Parts: sequence; structure tokens; C-alpha cells
Amino acid sequence: MTIHHIVLYKFKPEVTPEQKQGVRDSVSALLSQIPAIQSIITGETVYNHLGHGFDEGVIFLFESQAKLNEYRSHKAHIDYQGLAKPLTEGLLIFDIESSA
Repeated sequence: MTIHHIVLYKFKPEVTPEQKQGVRDSVSALLSQIPAIQSIITGETVYNHLGHGFDEGVIFLFESQAKLNEYRSHKAHIDYQGLAKPLTEGLLIFDIESSA
């Protein structure tokens, strides 16, 4: 089974493009810092009227719930949360398990 850990961000209006890029860079760096992550897909929204104002999203892939739990407690993940949290006014996290 594969776990898809989906994170959507809604940045505060005053967040600069440089700050957004800092969050993107931090997310991308997690792949080399946390062995439990299989892969990461990240990107800005393509407008959808049902998108609820979310600006960007990340999909992390993990081979198991145990690997997702390793990620959650990893220092690099906690540091990344510390960087992103003050810049966001909305966050949605959704995990699904699939056979692909």
C-alpha cells in the first residue's frame, strides 16, 4: 500500500513571492533529509472555482503508515512546519491509502 499525504496551503495576503519560494525550497529539501519519503510532487494551484482559495499543494508518497509516522516526527519536518505555519492562514492535510 502507498500513503498519499496531501498538504494544501493558503498563504496570508502579505506573504511575498520570496517567502513562498522559501517554503517551496524547504519542501523540496525534505526528500533528501527524510529517508521515509518516497517522492514529493509540489506546485501552485491551477485555478478551480472549488479550490477554496488554496495557493499551493504538496503530495508526499510513503510506502506505509509507519513511514508516514517517521516523517511526522522527523526534525526536518518539524523545522519545515515552523517555517510555513506563520505564513499561512489556511492548511488542509488529507491522507489516503492506495494500492498504487
